[in-house]
Amino acid sequence: MERPEFNITLTPAGKVKVEIKGVKGQRCVDLADLLKEIVGKEDQRQLTADYYAPDAKVRIDAKVRESTG
Repeated sequence: MERPEFNITLTPAGKVKVEIKGVKGQRCVDLADLLKEIVGKEDQRQLTADYYAPDAKVRIDAKVRESTG
């Protein structure tokens, strides 16, 4: 299971900037929504390449069968 890492920056103007690392796809958005509930109003959201990356590895095993007839 992935372990999220939260980089939280507080600006002198009182803004909170949160960068979430270590999770991909919808799970990252779910964590951002949770933090939004804690912090309050969201001014902006920027999705990174991690959001668009696949959530899990996919393994495909294929066998070719020869026709006997």
